[in-house]
Amino acid sequence: MKKGLLSLTCLATLTVAGQNAFAQKEADAILPDGEHPVKGSLTFANEDKISGTPEGIDEDGNLRWSAAFLHQAIPVKPSSIVEMRLEGGSSPKEEDGHQALLLLTNGDTLRGQLDALDEEHVTLKTWYGGPLKIRRTMASDLEIQRANQTVYSGPEDLDSWVIEGEKDAWSLNGGSLSSNKGAGIAREIKTPDRCRIQFDLAWRSSLRFRVLLLSDEGSTTQPDNCYDLVCQRRFVYLRKRWVDRAAGGSKIVGQANIAELAEKENVRFEFFIDRKEGTIALYVDGRQAQVWTDENPEAGSFGNWLHFVSEDFYKVRVSRIRVSPWKGQLPETAQIEEDAEDEELEGQKIRLQNGDTVVGDVGLIKDGVLAVETPFCKMNIPVDRMRTIDLSEGDYEEPIRKKGDVRGWLREGGRITFRLDAFSKDTLTGYSQTFGNVEFKLSAFSRLEFNIYNEELESLRGNGNW
Repeated sequence: MKKGLLSLTCLATLTVAGQNAFAQKEADAILPDGEHPVKGSLTFANEDKISGTPEGIDEDGNLRWSAAFLHQAIPVKPSSIVEMRLEGGSSPKEEDGHQALLLLTNGDTLRGQLDALDEEHVTLKTWYGGPLKIRRTMASDLEIQRANQTVYSGPEDLDSWVIEGEKDAWSLNGGSLSSNKGAGIAREIKTPDRCRIQFDLAWRSSLRFRVLLLSDEGSTTQPDNCYDLVCQRRFVYLRKRWVDRAAGGSKIVGQANIAELAEKENVRFEFFIDRKEGTIALYVDGRQAQVWTDENPEAGSFGNWLHFVSEDFYKVRVSRIRVSPWKGQLPETAQIEEDAEDEELEGQKIRLQNGDTVVGDVGLIKDGVLAVETPFCKMNIPVDRMRTIDLSEGDYEEPIRKKGDVRGWLREGGRITFRLDAFSKDTLTGYSQTFGNVEFKLSAFSRLEFNIYNEELESLRGNGNW
């Protein structure tokens, strides 16, 4: 494959500098005033990179790529491309109301406003692809958040994370941060005094893992100030480290015995943190596992770094990270008796923001309000009052993998897998078994990954084995 790309490399080397100005002048003449082409870079299988502008897809299925050093656009075979990074672009300000986060069976995450829900489809209204009508059998999880409440959602790239030690200690693999050896990875996220931190954690056999919260330093796994949650199989303990006025210390805030960590190999962690009050509450798969109180929360100079720390021989995957404000009221954990009673009822299970649960047949969504018919009464529930909607009815299925599939990473977080059919300076056109034919705004994407099912190329992306 490297040999096949030599001509491209040589072409770039042999092109005279005088063509740069000519190519740019020619490009400016083609575009109307005020319009500029999308710029970016291509990364090839031999690790070569070339900057320039995508011009579309030709009749042979090749990507046409132009650059300042090229006299004209050249065809590039998609089979040689690892990824295309796109510069510029933006995400519009979130609308009032809510934001729905829909997890698909192939690991994709779609964002938008919940517009409709029935036995066959979930419909999201999106700014980047219009209304997306998603097959229910290919949707696994639906979470509702109030608009303008998300501080961070990802991971979408590795560039914004700091890896302790060797760069290959962590990698980004299919929307998950994957540890390849014992090391830490951290990101600074400016959180409010009251915040909610969520993420999915997966492991094999036995769990050995640390989470550092409110750390003041991202380059080390031993910062001066932080809350350090240590997980060892089913046992966890929370340690506080602090430095204050040239003095400091370390103490155990508390511990917990969490059965899910020994019985499962993947869970969802949720932390509810109040910096001023010293409250750190841990929920596992929606169940309140432990609430700790720091008796002296003012001691220490805490920051905004979030760390994930793996140990040698105990690989983990972290995904669906979300940080948002928290109003200070802890959600209630559903009682076993209530869950058993709910199971006897027919219909969709809807969990509300306050912890309540409603089971019934969902109807139409109008003006941001969902009609629900329960065995006892008819209810109208504002969508932004919901927390999750159970989509587990029926059999799940994954979309069929196609050779021409690409994985598009959204600037606002999340990813979409689809077959790329056409490309313009403004849009991407494609098809997915999940939602059919669609046209996406190019500005919504930060990068496109090609040959996503090629294991050899996956290794070139720096993704480690599980």
